[in-house]
Amino acid sequence: MFFDRSNPSWDHPEFGESLPQQIYKHILKNIIEGNIKAGEKIVEEDVSKELNTSRAPVREALYLLQVDGIVERIPRRGTVVRTFAQHEIIEYNDVTIELLRVAVDYSRDKWNEENRSTLRMYIEELNYEFENKNVIPYQIKAQQLLKFLLFVADNKALTRFYDEASHILKVFAQTQWNIKTVENFHANFHIFAESLLLPDYDRAKEAIYHALKQGVIRG
Repeated sequence: MFFDRSNPSWDHPEFGESLPQQIYKHILKNIIEGNIKAGEKIVEEDVSKELNTSRAPVREALYLLQVDGIVERIPRRGTVVRTFAQHEIIEYNDVTIELLRVAVDYSRDKWNEENRSTLRMYIEELNYEFENKNVIPYQIKAQQLLKFLLFVADNKALTRFYDEASHILKVFAQTQWNIKTVENFHANFHIFAESLLLPDYDRAKEAIYHALKQGVIRG
C-alpha cells in the first residue's frame, strides 16, 4: 500500500478540520488515484506509521470512510476498500447529475473572463489526457473541471452535497473505467464544457446528464 505524503490537504488542512478528517481525505485521495485498489486491506498501523500519528485518529478516519460507504469491515480480514454494486453506482450517479445541473444554473451569471479563461485551461488539459489515452489522469482532470464549476456556482451547501455524492463515483471510476469508458464519457463531457463557454447552459445541462450516464456503463 502506498500513501502519497505530498498530498496538500495533509500538509495544509482546511480550517477547522480535525485530524481524523484530514486522514480521511488523505486515504480517500489515495483510493481515488489508484494507490489503494478495490478489495485491498487498509491497515491502521501502516497508515499511522506513514503519517507519523497514533492509531486512534486513523481508526476514526476509517470509521468515517465506512459510514460514507467507501470502505467496509470484513470479519477476519479487517477494513477493505468496497467494491460497489451497479445499482448503488446508478443511485449515486443520478444524485450527482442533478447536483451538477443545479450548479450550472447557479453559475449562469458568474462566468466572467477570468473564469472562462480558467475553464479553457481545464478543457485543454482534459483534451490532452484524452488524446493520450491516460485514463486516471483524465479522471482527475474531469473532476477538477467539475469542482471548478462548483467553485463558480459559489454555493457551499451544493458543494458539500456534491462532494459527498461524488466520492463513491470517484472510487467506481478508479476501479472500473477503461479507455472505452473514457471515450463514451468524453463525447458528451466535451460538449458540456464547451457549452459553458458559449454560453449555452441548457445544452450544458443536457450534455452532463448524458456524460455521467455513460460514465457508469461498464466498458
